[in-house]
Amino acid sequence: MANALPEPSHPAPAADTGTPGISSARLQAFSDAVIAIAATLLVLEIKLPEHEGVWAGLRHELPALASYAVSFLVIGIVWIHHHNLFHRVRQVDRALLLLNLGLLLTVSFLPVPTATLGSRLDGADATAAAVFYSLAVGLTSVWFLLFWHHLCRRPHLLVPGALAEARLARRHAVTGPVVYFAAAALALVTPVGSLGLNAALIGYLIVNRRSPTARTRPGAAAGAAPDRS
Repeated sequence: MANALPEPSHPAPAADTGTPGISSARLQAFSDAVIAIAATLLVLEIKLPEHEGVWAGLRHELPALASYAVSFLVIGIVWIHHHNLFHRVRQVDRALLLLNLGLLLTVSFLPVPTATLGSRLDGADATAAAVFYSLAVGLTSVWFLLFWHHLCRRPHLLVPGALAEARLARRHAVTGPVVYFAAAALALVTPVGSLGLNAALIGYLIVNRRSPTARTRPGAAAGAAPDRS
């Protein structure tokens, strides 16, 4: 990959593959905005039928509410893990920017499979909808595996002392894709069970998450269990 041209007034070292003008903080701010919009769009597909009462309408919308809840938590985990990851990054290169765009593309697409599953979970197309949903959610976790792999291969992009933590995170990052894609396979047998497996993984990630202080302190608690989403 070709390095970006250094700024004339501040020549970059030969090993520096950073992208001038794009800071980690700026990338996080843009990502936060996109992730927040994606989380907001999820709820727009939930509409109570006008011809039914409130409680009957809520029962009718239970599949949509369940898929909404799981997807909202998925996006929440993505946001927290993204926040955690980029607190370990001191410099952004072009590949990291492209990986981040890939993640945002996947996250911003989640309202589509969420709406699809919510409207078909109790219908004839439930299997296809559940497979579609699990694959889409699984792709969000694949990006984090790619993030950590890239950072392990480019340790100069990390804050000092974070390489060991990045390597541990890369190993644990396999958990998400494996479970989500297992949920896609399970959907062939039981679509509701597939959604339940997705929810169980989210619950596991929430329960095993470290404290916010430990998450946001660059290089802190090196060697402690990292985020696994």
